Amino acid sequence: MEGFIPWPDEFAREYREKGYWLDKTISEVMDECFERYATRTALIADDGRIFTYSELGRLSTRLALHLNALGLKTYDRLLLQIPNVPEVLITYLATLKAGGIPIMALSAYRDSEMGYFAKLAKARAMAVTSTIRDFNYQEMVGRIQTEAPDLNMVFVTGGEPNPGYHSIDRLLQDPIEKSVDSSNLPRPDPDLPGVLLLSGGTTGVPKLIPRTQNDYVYNFLCNAQLCNLGEETVLLIAIPQEHNFAIACPGFMGVISRGGREVLSSSPAPKAAMELIQRHGVTHWVAVPAMILGMLNHPKRQEYDLSSLEVILTGGSKLNPEVALRIRPELGCEVQQVLGMAEGPLFWIRPDDPDEIRLYTQGRPQSPADEFKIVDPSGGEEVAPGEVGELWCRGPHTIRGYYCAPEHNTKAFADDGFYKSGDLVRLHPSGNVVVEGRIKDTINRGGEKISAEEVENHILAHPDVDNCAYVAMPDPILGEKACVFVVLLKGKEMLLESLNGFLINEQKIARFKLPERLELVDSLPLTPVGKINKKELRSVIAERLEKEGG
Repeated sequence: MEGFIPWPDEFAREYREKGYWLDKTISEVMDECFERYATRTALIADDGRIFTYSELGRLSTRLALHLNALGLKTYDRLLLQIPNVPEVLITYLATLKAGGIPIMALSAYRDSEMGYFAKLAKARAMAVTSTIRDFNYQEMVGRIQTEAPDLNMVFVTGGEPNPGYHSIDRLLQDPIEKSVDSSNLPRPDPDLPGVLLLSGGTTGVPKLIPRTQNDYVYNFLCNAQLCNLGEETVLLIAIPQEHNFAIACPGFMGVISRGGREVLSSSPAPKAAMELIQRHGVTHWVAVPAMILGMLNHPKRQEYDLSSLEVILTGGSKLNPEVALRIRPELGCEVQQVLGMAEGPLFWIRPDDPDEIRLYTQGRPQSPADEFKIVDPSGGEEVAPGEVGELWCRGPHTIRGYYCAPEHNTKAFADDGFYKSGDLVRLHPSGNVVVEGRIKDTINRGGEKISAEEVENHILAHPDVDNCAYVAMPDPILGEKACVFVVLLKGKEMLLESLNGFLINEQKIARFKLPERLELVDSLPLTPVGKINKKELRSVIAERLEKEGG
């Protein structure tokens, strides 16, 4: 497949021989589960809908047949941008069954991001919700179609489709399987991409991450086993379902592979989570640190029965030990940390690790076949144990290159296939890693990685801006928020509200990327080599916040 970098033959052979790669498609593994646990509950939505395993299998097959009948062919890319409702999972499963490749996009993305993905991947189809609050996704798709000629199929849920678009809701009510043989659905090659995930966007717009059928199946099966999921597991997902963490780490596919059930929440708010934990006896909760802190600090937490909760699975950003120490005494459950990347590497704490490991490190590789090293980012030599360096990874579920990104791949991957994560870590005596920071120029806003370069390019498009620097500022809840230092052209003025209005209405970027503080300056500090000194700017804003708070 053009734009895809496969594993070298000798690595692929080893992964097969050792049983990591099963040569099964994601759909085949899911269908085995739908049959094995047919009468069990698989999915509970916060709108009250409940689906058994057999119902999910039947509906995903039905929609897959409709997708094929409407023109979706094997390896066609479908941009999936549906919020946390059951249709997001049914459409995901259906796209895979139809032989297509879903591109997992967040509902927060707008024209800028979605148009880029559509053109880069030459997407044939897009599946969206009709509207969320005041934003019309169908109108956005129409704008994107004018610049993405391959995008000729649009599927809509939660509202009446525009002319020429198709209603997912009506297709799910049409029993096409009674007249079309589902055994003729295509079977894609397990060694080719099955899913395209999105990177954290650390250098410009997010990259497309090609996860093959083989590597992604191993990814979620290994995750589910390592997290001790089983038939009694009730897993709450309140982060976007298109996230790697939510779909496969262990996520929906992990819990389904073990006969458990998922509770899908449309809200990440702590009140919504506590209500669902109490109502459905949730045992496992997938949450970023900001969500955990929100629950710990909720003034009415004691009013809810959270006794069913056994484990919080957390990643996306580092969980501070001070927060981790509160979880057992205040919530009555354990915490299992993961340092994970959609590119593949996953470093998990084990359920039976002692507290000094569980609370103060971020885990060790999940697979026996995973390789990693900690290197000096300036020279590529491994550092001594205990010293801080960049984490490099290679293994049966770590990609060998981004999709259609040859120039970036030369920077992000070593010649021998190791992925350069950009995370600064040190090796703990236990063999686990401890996260100490990162190299890449990003803001980690509650687990969402925002590329400073991308947002700066949008801000520089403002006619009154001469230069800018978008940097992280500390936040007690989200960990980091974004502050932008702006140098205006002579005689110009600007307010944060007007800048963000420009970014939303003219540049059409996702709202979570908007700067939350504006600092107008006459000039930006430079390093000795002439680059903007963002370290100094981060110190400046941190000191100002500290003074304002004191």
